[in-house]
Amino acid sequence: MVRKVAIYTRVSTLDQTVDNQLIELRDHCSRMGWEIVKEYSDEGLSGTLSREKRPALNALIKDAYRKRFDSVICWDISRIGRSMKELVLFLSDMKDKGVGICSVRQGFDTSTTMGEIMFQFVGILSSWEREMIRERTLAGLERAKSEGKTLGRRKVTNDKMTAKIIELRNEKKSIRQIASEVGVSIGTVSKTLKVA
Repeated sequence: MVRKVAIYTRVSTLDQTVDNQLIELRDHCSRMGWEIVKEYSDEGLSGTLSREKRPALNALIKDAYRKRFDSVICWDISRIGRSMKELVLFLSDMKDKGVGICSVRQGFDTSTTMGEIMFQFVGILSSWEREMIRERTLAGLERAKSEGKTLGRRKVTNDKMTAKIIELRNEKKSIRQIASEVGVSIGTVSKTLKVA
Protein backbone atom coordinates (compact mmCIF):
# COMPACT_ATOMS: atom_id res chain seq x y z
CA MET A 1 0.00 0.00 0.00
CA VAL A 2 1.32 3.46 -0.95
CA ARG A 3 2.10 5.69 2.01
CA LYS A 4 0.07 8.93 1.94
CA VAL A 5 2.02 11.87 3.30
CA ALA A 6 1.63 15.56 4.11
CA ILE A 7 4.56 17.93 3.68
CA TYR A 8 5.09 20.67 6.26
CA THR A 9 7.48 23.59 5.68
CA ARG A 10 8.15 26.75 7.67
CA VAL A 11 10.43 29.78 7.52
CA SER A 12 10.78 32.38 10.26
CA THR A 13 10.90 35.54 8.17
CA LEU A 14 9.19 36.77 5.01
CA ASP A 15 12.67 37.33 3.48
CA GLN A 16 13.14 33.56 3.42
CA THR A 17 11.36 31.04 1.20
CA VAL A 18 10.12 27.48 1.69
CA ASP A 19 11.08 26.59 -1.91
CA ASN A 20 14.35 24.81 -1.02
CA GLN A 21 12.59 22.71 1.62
CA LEU A 22 9.81 21.80 -0.84
CA ILE A 23 12.24 20.72 -3.57
CA GLU A 24 14.11 18.40 -1.19
CA LEU A 25 10.94 17.00 0.42
CA ARG A 26 9.18 16.34 -2.89
CA ASP A 27 12.31 14.60 -4.17
CA HIS A 28 12.51 12.47 -1.00
CA CYS A 29 8.84 11.44 -1.31
CA SER A 30 9.33 10.58 -4.98
CA ARG A 31 12.36 8.36 -4.18
CA MET A 32 10.41 6.61 -1.40
CA GLY A 33 7.35 6.10 -3.63
CA TRP A 34 5.10 8.07 -1.26
CA GLU A 35 2.00 9.96 -2.41
CA ILE A 36 1.89 13.62 -1.36
CA VAL A 37 -1.67 14.35 -0.28
CA LYS A 38 -1.15 18.01 0.67
CA GLU A 39 1.56 20.58 1.35
CA TYR A 40 1.30 22.96 4.33
CA SER A 41 3.54 26.04 4.64
CA ASP A 42 3.87 28.68 7.35
CA GLU A 43 5.92 31.62 6.10
CA GLY A 44 7.27 34.40 8.29
CA LEU A 45 6.33 32.62 11.53
CA SER A 46 8.63 31.65 14.38
CA GLY A 47 8.88 28.03 15.48
CA THR A 48 8.30 29.19 19.06
CA LEU A 49 4.71 30.21 18.26
CA SER A 50 1.89 27.94 19.38
CA ARG A 51 -0.02 25.95 16.80
CA GLU A 52 -2.98 28.33 17.06
CA LYS A 53 -0.75 31.13 15.73
CA ARG A 54 0.54 29.02 12.82
CA PRO A 55 -2.38 28.50 10.39
CA ALA A 56 -0.77 25.83 8.19
CA LEU A 57 0.37 23.73 11.17
CA ASN A 58 -3.08 24.07 12.70
CA ALA A 59 -4.71 22.91 9.43
CA LEU A 60 -2.25 20.00 9.21
CA ILE A 61 -3.17 18.84 12.73
CA LYS A 62 -6.89 19.04 11.91
CA ASP A 63 -6.36 17.00 8.73
CA ALA A 64 -4.29 14.46 10.70
CA TYR A 65 -7.27 14.04 13.04
CA ARG A 66 -9.38 13.33 9.94
CA LYS A 67 -6.80 10.66 8.87
CA ARG A 68 -6.15 12.32 5.50
CA PHE A 69 -2.55 11.02 5.50
CA ASP A 70 -0.30 8.45 7.19
CA SER A 71 2.76 10.62 7.85
CA VAL A 72 3.99 14.19 8.11
CA ILE A 73 7.23 14.88 6.26
CA CYS A 74 9.39 17.85 7.29
CA TRP A 75 12.85 19.00 6.26
CA ASP A 76 14.08 19.47 9.83
CA ILE A 77 12.42 18.93 13.21
CA SER A 78 12.94 22.63 14.03
CA ARG A 79 10.46 23.44 11.24
CA ILE A 80 7.68 21.86 13.34
CA GLY A 81 8.71 23.72 16.46
CA ARG A 82 11.51 25.16 18.55
CA SER A 83 9.62 24.80 21.79
CA MET A 84 10.01 21.42 23.51
CA LYS A 85 6.47 21.71 24.84
CA GLU A 86 5.03 22.22 21.32
CA LEU A 87 7.15 19.39 19.88
CA VAL A 88 6.06 16.91 22.54
CA LEU A 89 2.43 17.95 22.16
CA PHE A 90 2.65 17.57 18.38
CA LEU A 91 4.33 14.15 18.63
CA SER A 92 1.74 12.99 21.14
CA ASP A 93 -1.16 14.16 18.94
CA MET A 94 0.27 12.46 15.87
CA LYS A 95 1.00 9.25 17.77
CA ASP A 96 -2.59 9.18 19.12
CA LYS A 97 -3.89 9.41 15.54
CA GLY A 98 -1.43 6.83 14.19
CA VAL A 99 0.36 9.43 12.05
CA GLY A 100 4.15 9.13 11.72
CA ILE A 101 6.61 12.01 11.47
CA CYS A 102 9.61 11.86 9.15
CA SER A 103 12.44 14.40 9.36
CA VAL A 104 14.52 14.20 6.18
CA ARG A 105 17.49 16.20 7.48
CA GLN A 106 17.88 14.17 10.68
CA GLY A 107 17.00 10.96 8.84
CA PHE A 108 14.40 9.49 11.18
CA ASP A 109 10.81 8.35 11.05
CA THR A 110 8.60 8.01 14.13
CA SER A 111 6.74 5.09 12.61
CA THR A 112 9.70 3.13 14.05
CA THR A 113 10.54 2.95 17.77
CA MET A 114 14.09 4.20 17.20
CA GLY A 115 12.74 7.07 15.10
CA GLU A 116 10.40 8.15 17.89
CA ILE A 117 13.26 8.16 20.42
CA MET A 118 15.42 10.17 18.00
CA PHE A 119 12.58 12.68 17.45
CA GLN A 120 12.35 13.35 21.18
CA PHE A 121 16.12 13.58 21.53
CA VAL A 122 16.48 16.05 18.63
CA GLY A 123 13.59 18.09 20.06
CA ILE A 124 15.45 18.37 23.38
CA LEU A 125 18.62 19.48 21.57
CA SER A 126 16.70 22.07 19.48
CA SER A 127 15.15 23.53 22.62
CA TRP A 128 18.54 23.58 24.38
CA GLU A 129 20.18 25.25 21.38
CA ARG A 130 17.52 27.99 21.32
CA GLU A 131 18.05 28.64 25.06
CA MET A 132 21.84 28.83 24.58
CA ILE A 133 21.43 31.38 21.76
CA ARG A 134 19.05 33.41 23.92
CA GLU A 135 21.47 33.38 26.87
CA ARG A 136 24.42 34.42 24.67
CA THR A 137 22.37 37.24 23.16
CA LEU A 138 21.31 38.54 26.58
CA ALA A 139 24.90 38.31 27.87
CA GLY A 140 26.12 40.27 24.83
CA LEU A 141 23.49 42.96 25.37
CA GLU A 142 24.42 43.27 29.05
CA ARG A 143 28.13 43.55 28.16
CA ALA A 144 27.38 46.24 25.57
CA LYS A 145 25.30 48.21 28.11
CA SER A 146 28.06 47.96 30.74
CA GLU A 147 30.54 49.31 28.16
CA GLY A 148 28.23 52.28 27.61
CA LYS A 149 27.24 51.34 24.06
CA THR A 150 23.91 52.54 22.70
CA LEU A 151 21.68 49.67 21.71
CA GLY A 152 19.07 49.60 18.98
CA ARG A 153 18.81 51.42 15.69
CA ARG A 154 20.85 54.50 14.98
CA LYS A 155 18.75 57.67 15.22
CA VAL A 156 17.71 58.93 11.79
CA THR A 157 17.18 62.56 12.77
CA ASN A 158 19.35 65.04 14.61
CA ASP A 159 18.39 68.18 16.56
CA LYS A 160 18.63 70.37 13.45
CA MET A 161 16.34 68.05 11.43
CA THR A 162 13.84 67.83 14.30
CA ALA A 163 13.68 71.63 14.50
CA LYS A 164 13.15 71.83 10.71
CA ILE A 165 10.32 69.23 10.87
CA ILE A 166 8.55 71.18 13.63
CA GLU A 167 9.06 74.48 11.77
CA LEU A 168 7.57 73.07 8.54
CA ARG A 169 4.63 71.57 10.43
CA ASN A 170 3.95 74.95 12.05
CA GLU A 171 3.84 76.34 8.50
CA LYS A 172 0.93 73.88 7.95
CA LYS A 173 2.85 71.67 5.50
CA SER A 174 1.69 68.06 5.10
CA ILE A 175 3.70 65.19 6.54
CA ARG A 176 4.45 64.03 2.98
CA GLN A 177 5.78 67.49 2.02
CA ILE A 178 7.89 67.67 5.19
CA ALA A 179 9.35 64.19 4.55
CA SER A 180 10.27 65.15 1.01
CA GLU A 181 11.84 68.47 2.02
CA VAL A 182 13.83 67.12 4.98
CA GLY A 183 14.80 63.87 3.20
CA VAL A 184 13.37 61.35 5.65
CA SER A 185 10.47 58.89 5.57
CA ILE A 186 6.87 59.80 6.38
CA GLY A 187 7.08 57.49 9.40
CA THR A 188 10.12 59.35 10.74
CA VAL A 189 8.29 62.68 10.41
CA SER A 190 5.22 61.28 12.21
CA LYS A 191 7.36 59.81 15.00
CA THR A 192 9.31 63.05 15.43
CA LEU A 193 6.10 65.08 15.65
CA LYS A 194 4.63 62.72 18.27
CA VAL A 195 7.71 63.05 20.48
CA ALA A 196 8.08 66.81 19.99
